[in-house]
Amino acid sequence: MFLTDPALRRIAAETNDVLPERLWRHDTATRDPLGDLARILHATAREFTDSTTVLDRALDRLGVLADTTRRGLAARADLHAAGYHQALTDALTARERHIALGAMLLTVYRAWRHHRPVPGDGDERYLLLYAGDPTRGVATLRRQEPRTWLVIPDAEAATAFDIPYPDRIVGEVTEAEPGWTPTAYTAAPHHRTPAGMAYPLPVCDDLASACRSLLRWWHLRHSDTWRSRTPDQLTPAELAHLIS
Repeated sequence: MFLTDPALRRIAAETNDVLPERLWRHDTATRDPLGDLARILHATAREFTDSTTVLDRALDRLGVLADTTRRGLAARADLHAAGYHQALTDALTARERHIALGAMLLTVYRAWRHHRPVPGDGDERYLLLYAGDPTRGVATLRRQEPRTWLVIPDAEAATAFDIPYPDRIVGEVTEAEPGWTPTAYTAAPHHRTPAGMAYPLPVCDDLASACRSLLRWWHLRHSDTWRSRTPDQLTPAELAHLIS
């Protein structure tokens, strides 16, 4: 899974910035306003991570007590559960603190980001497959040619789309006029001709939908409904689903 860090996951969910690490740490030794922001952001991110653990534990305890109460109700119609009120109070308190820290994290991150743009034009990029939803995974994009990128889903994306290719190339996307053209394959390409089977897919409106199209194709390709078809042989509904 790419976004395992709670602070980076929250930032991605709110801003769609997918960071490979806490990049602001590189600025924490700088003795200027940017360094001040980086140090505050670093401290806030650590507190947010600790708060995530505390809230998770509080919710776990509340869940255990709720299950105990449910079993007691089923067995004896008895709602007594020792410690339930304290567990609920602890969970609500942890939740309120987590909300406040999350808001602070995003405020300081945006301030730091304003002065320190995150590189986005290099040979590797990271993209949420669904904007604002880290649970559907991240695609790593590696530049193959000036307008073409190899697409590599992380483990969370492979699970979300039910495909057996975590952290492996699933094809490429090429910027076209208009939109993006995906081509599905799993073997490493040789120049412009992929080794093995390649499946050209319909043009998509944007980069994220082109990446999703690749993963949806492989899901179909490994399903019982594939029946050895090519993209040209799919039904209109299946094609529409590929590019949505």
